[in-house]
Amino acid sequence: MIRVSWCRWSLLAVLILQPIWFGLMHPSAHFPLPLVLGVTMLPLLAPLYGVWRLGARALVIAGIVLMFHFSYAVMEAYANPLVRPIALIQIALVIIYFTGLAMIRRKPKSAD
Repeated sequence: MIRVSWCRWSLLAVLILQPIWFGLMHPSAHFPLPLVLGVTMLPLLAPLYGVWRLGARALVIAGIVLMFHFSYAVMEAYANPLVRPIALIQIALVIIYFTGLAMIRRKPKSAD
């Protein structure tokens, strides 16, 4: 069963996947590698500490950023057969993240 703590590992896996995808397997022909990695990884690195501590706000912020990665991976999986396997891996990792995010339970407010 997927738990909230899986969000840590799926986010970390997406961070590891970015340089593999854009640096080793299919580098961009139009943009320099540092720019591509900066655009894809820096927004994920910003909430990493909070996600690692399972802070609710950081989990949501990382989820918003991962929606862009999910959309890009779906587009690449559909349009580009060469990157389809790695795009499907990223799609699976984002789905794991959001499934873990759905496991967050709100604490009931105390009646003071």
